Amino acid sequence: MKQSKPLIASVAATMLLSFGLGAGNASATALDDLKNEQKQLEQKKQNLDQNINKTKTEIQLKSAEMDKLLGQITELHGKIDETQGKIEALQEEINVTKSEIEALRASIAELERKIAERDALLRDRVRAMQVTGGSTSYLDVLLGANSFSDFIDRVSAVNTLREADREIIREQKADKEQLEAQKQMVEQKLAEQEQNKKRLEEQKAQLDAQKKELDGLVTKLEEEQSRLEKEQASMEAEYDHVHEVSEEVTQKIVAEQNRLAEIARKAEEERKRKAAAEAEARRQAAAKAASSQKASSSSSASGSSSATHSSSSNTAVSQPAVSSGAWTRPASGRISSTFGYRPIGWASSNHAGVDIANGIGTPIVSAADGVVSFAGQFGTYGNVVMVTHSINGTIYTTLYAHMSGFNVGTGQHVGKGQQIGRIGVTGRTSGPHLHFELHIGSYGNPVNPMRYVPI
Repeated sequence: MKQSKPLIASVAATMLLSFGLGAGNASATALDDLKNEQKQLEQKKQNLDQNINKTKTEIQLKSAEMDKLLGQITELHGKIDETQGKIEALQEEINVTKSEIEALRASIAELERKIAERDALLRDRVRAMQVTGGSTSYLDVLLGANSFSDFIDRVSAVNTLREADREIIREQKADKEQLEAQKQMVEQKLAEQEQNKKRLEEQKAQLDAQKKELDGLVTKLEEEQSRLEKEQASMEAEYDHVHEVSEEVTQKIVAEQNRLAEIARKAEEERKRKAAAEAEARRQAAAKAASSQKASSSSSASGSSSATHSSSSNTAVSQPAVSSGAWTRPASGRISSTFGYRPIGWASSNHAGVDIANGIGTPIVSAADGVVSFAGQFGTYGNVVMVTHSINGTIYTTLYAHMSGFNVGTGQHVGKGQQIGRIGVTGRTSGPHLHFELHIGSYGNPVNPMRYVPI
């Protein structure tokens, strides 16, 4: 456009000389109108471009904020798993204590039997005293002796009876105290364990509430991000339209300039025919001489170079540790791309899963118990395995893409943490990684896996 300005000025001057002021004004007006229209379109493109860049920046900020929230969710996953582990360990202790209580009940039953027998014996003693009217005493027994030897025997017998009575009372008291102590001990221990379990369950409930709150924030961010992406797509479409209109106006300007140049050329043709012909002849002679000189002095050289590129796959054999809970990480490695919007040059893309980068051959495991619902080629995803899960009454489908190979078939049951394939580069991918998706229900309803799976 800048190079056409001298031409426009030259054409306008020629038209003023050749056709008069009126025709020149008409052509200049047409060009001015087109130039003004192009200027307005360029301004509109600039405004749209600024708004698109602003929207991109907002999307990137939302993505960064979402990544931060997902990091917090991942941390909460760990805390929830840890708390759940403590609850399960404490439940084991409670079960052991209950077993101890069951064993103690036999001892308590034996003590209660002994106490009941002694109570019966003491009641018999009292009943015997009541039958004799209560007048019989140890002194009467002693005075009723027939001889000194009989007296000594009776003294010994009385002492034995009295000591037996005292022993019964002591044993009765000790057994009752032991019984109460044992009952109190086990009841206190069980109460403490139940209290600790309640405290841990409250702590887990708080963690679950925090995770639910973060999930809500992530949902809002995803909705906001979706809205911004739609706005960006709309502005990009408008930008493309304005760009096409601007190109059309530019073509009209060029056509108008060419038309004016043709008019000027014809107007000057008769007057400058001879001079133009001579100038053209000289130009052609000079061009021919230059072409001959260039042909004789130029030389061509050809060479070829070849380079070989070899890549060795860093075959990893590390398998991720199986987490507690319903879900586990599907592969070890670095998270190279998260769920949602990601810029790819001028365009944009909604990434339906999470990418975990690692070497070719790294084991891929099922993220939860389920049944293989698909195993084979799946378009640009390459080798794919899909597993359908039923967790707490909800159906989920996980997808594992770009596999180098898989070792499961449709209809096969797989356990959480069971290897189902290996990381590869099949399909359309820029490097070895696992593309992992999570869908609510059947395939086609993707959600952010990091909100459910401890990746």
